[in-house]
Amino acid sequence: MEPVGQMGTTPELHWPGEDMMAPPRRRRRRIRPNDDSSDIGTSIGIPELDPFAAIGLVTEVYAKLASGKEGTVYCCRAHPSTRRRFAAAKVYREHAASDHKWSDTYFEGRERVLKPQILRAIRAGTAFGRRAAVGLWVTAEYEALALLGRAGVSTPTPIAVVDRTILMEYIGNGAGPAPHLNGVDLNKERARKLFDDVLENVVRMLRCHIVHGDLSPYNILVWEDRARIIDVPQAVDVRFNHSAFDLLRRDLANVCGFFGQYGVVASAEALAIDLWKRYRDAKL
Repeated sequence: MEPVGQMGTTPELHWPGEDMMAPPRRRRRRIRPNDDSSDIGTSIGIPELDPFAAIGLVTEVYAKLASGKEGTVYCCRAHPSTRRRFAAAKVYREHAASDHKWSDTYFEGRERVLKPQILRAIRAGTAFGRRAAVGLWVTAEYEALALLGRAGVSTPTPIAVVDRTILMEYIGNGAGPAPHLNGVDLNKERARKLFDDVLENVVRMLRCHIVHGDLSPYNILVWEDRARIIDVPQAVDVRFNHSAFDLLRRDLANVCGFFGQYGVVASAEALAIDLWKRYRDAKL
């Protein structure tokens, strides 16, 4: 798998309906040379977002939602043809895949779909390898969102991806984005409901062989009394990653630890063992 849009002058937009780590079978929409986003009327002030404006997916940047070491998230006004009011655009930084998350723990299983020269470059940390790693990281999140959405997991719906940017469903409204779980006022009853919701999402992820790998109150949004799972580039495929159970146990420990503050009693260890056994017995 080559890094998306990094190897040529014409970036490609990928669309939902793609299996995670599957051989290429993609429906693609190309930005043609005469659709250059630098043309008058297509620039919206953020170069990484101009390609989406050029093909009529967004019209302007509405607000910057968040910025961190991995990238920046913007709220954009969606083009009326999309039947959305807003869309979220996640722009990864060039070094986004070079931190601790791109360790052997998360990388295991991905190497099987890479060309040998790309794999060697990533492991050697060359300039080309770093670009390839970012491309793989971005593609991993896009494809995971598409796969999980089809499986009924409550994640943002991906719309398109080009280079280091994913355009996806915006969770929130014009007044602001959905709050993170740790910013929501909870009582015991509401906490229990959201805990059950999060756990159901974990189960649905596991049914399609995926463990989030970094689940915490910081990457769970709450909107319309539902938990929405975000930030999934590091998600691992259980079938090809020996650390999957440990990551599942850690995810559940984070979730149980948070909800335990509100009187929700649950053992992360017991839940992890039960889910793992049911998964292996094909009884989830």
